[in-house]
Amino acid sequence: MNKMEKLAYLKGLVEGLALDETKKDTKVINNLIELLEDVVFSLTGLEENVNELQLQVDAVDEDLGEVEKDLYDDGECCCGSKHEEAPQAAPEELYYEVTCPTCGDTICLDDELISVGEIDCPNCGEKLEFDLEG
Repeated sequence: MNKMEKLAYLKGLVEGLALDETKKDTKVINNLIELLEDVVFSLTGLEENVNELQLQVDAVDEDLGEVEKDLYDDGECCCGSKHEEAPQAAPEELYYEVTCPTCGDTICLDDELISVGEIDCPNCGEKLEFDLEG
């Protein structure tokens, strides 16, 4: 049984008791049933809102996946990080993950950019130098 069915069942049980409406304990029970009814209606509304939001989040996530696919499809880095602007790499070309010691930002560079020997960090501008020897 769902919450609404359980509430209806409980209300039926209380009505079946044929309690004296003038007694204090009957008033307490009836007020508790009313309060429980309000809680169930509120909870049901919240569950419906959460379900609707979940559908919207799923749709946004799907759309974002398509945008990511469009943006990174041709030059996606092995590490999934930012790319320094470079000509389109051949599919067999390797990328190197580099972390800036100043800001901690991680970027991916291809052989061509590494061979230049240095670049400026796209996040903080710090000069990053690469030693290809060894």
